[in-house]
Amino acid sequence: MDSKKGRNTAARLRYFYLNGKLHKVIRRSRAEDLLIAWDYEKGKRVAYSLTDVNKNKQYAYPISEVVKIIGKHEDTIKWHLYRGDLKFPQQSYSLNGNKTPGKYFWSEDDIRHMHDFFKTVHRGRPRKDGMITPGDMPSRAEIEAMMKQENILYVKNNDGEFIPVWKQPEW
Repeated sequence: MDSKKGRNTAARLRYFYLNGKLHKVIRRSRAEDLLIAWDYEKGKRVAYSLTDVNKNKQYAYPISEVVKIIGKHEDTIKWHLYRGDLKFPQQSYSLNGNKTPGKYFWSEDDIRHMHDFFKTVHRGRPRKDGMITPGDMPSRAEIEAMMKQENILYVKNNDGEFIPVWKQPEW
C-alpha cells in the first residue's frame, strides 16, 4: 500500500487482449460489473462484463517487458520482425481522432510463438554438424511463470548450476 494515497500502487490493467483483439480500458466499475474499453481493431468503444474480462483476458506486453521475458535484445526482436520471421503484433494509436500510431503490444500467445521461433534460431557462426544452439533461452515453464508473475525457485546443484524447481502455488 502506498502510504501517501492509501491504495495499492500495483500495476493496473490498462491494455489487454480479449478474443485476440487489443483493447484499452476506458472505464471500470466493480459495482456495476462493467468494463468499457476501446477495441483497436473495430475502432470503437465496447462494453464487457468485468468478471468475464478478468476470466478470459490475456495481458498485453510492450516491447520493454517482452525483452525481459524472452531474454533477447530489443534490436534482435525488431530485426526478425522486419525480416518477416515474426508477425507484427497489434499496435495502439491515439484516441484523439488523429489515430497517431503508438506502441506495439504482444499478447501471451504472441510471446509463446516468439519463444518457439527463437528456439530454432542458431546463435553465432554456423556449426559444422548443422545443429542449432539457441543460446541461453528460458524454458517454456519459465516463460509461463514470468507472464503469470509467479515466483521461480532455483536450487544450486553440486556442479554450481542453478536449476529451476517448480512447486504447487499455495492459495
